[in-house]
Amino acid sequence: MAQQINLLTPILLAPRRHFSALTLLQATGLLLVAGLAAALWLQQRDRSAETTHQALLATYAAERQQLTVARANLPAPQDAGRLQQQLALLEAGNAERRALLQVLGVDGSVDGAPAGRHHSDLLALIARTLPEPVWLGELHHSAGRVELVGGTLNTAVLRPWLGQLSAHPLLAGQTLSALRVERVGAAGSDAGKPLLPGADALGQARLPVWAFRVVSAPAPPAAIASGGAP
Repeated sequence: MAQQINLLTPILLAPRRHFSALTLLQATGLLLVAGLAAALWLQQRDRSAETTHQALLATYAAERQQLTVARANLPAPQDAGRLQQQLALLEAGNAERRALLQVLGVDGSVDGAPAGRHHSDLLALIARTLPEPVWLGELHHSAGRVELVGGTLNTAVLRPWLGQLSAHPLLAGQTLSALRVERVGAAGSDAGKPLLPGADALGQARLPVWAFRVVSAPAPPAAIASGGAP
């Protein structure tokens, strides 16, 4: 049987090198480059974060300054007792104005009169019912008395109009009567003070003009019971 005998000692053979000096040098250089790049990146991030932080600090400082100025401009706190006194004065003034409005009849009464009995109500009634050929020169209204002075181109409309006014609840218990009616510019008219202002100019007009004066008087019991019609 053939056999092979190795007469060379293994120690004398050249050892196998897994990492050479060049490989180690290259790896070291690569690690240095990677570390330097990482350091530069981290430094750039730190600078960006520092810039953002400084900008936020500047913004917060500006807002703090604005809040300080706004706080300095705020009015000084007032005393609660003083505010209560001012409120009491305002409420007293409102009560006085409310009483004045009640006296003036804004809430529906004038010197104890119910709603609908104001001077303005009478004016509105007369303006609403005044016939076209009639106009007023004077109107006097007091408690229990109404006086109308005016003119008309047709005396026939006076009686129905006065009857309509007398039938209204505003003049309940009163009756209106034409105490004086005269033609303006007529030869037989009274020479005294004319009823209607500007009667001289109206007397020169081509159309006939009559001046009238109407005064209210207490209506008789029968007229009151029938609605106050004349």
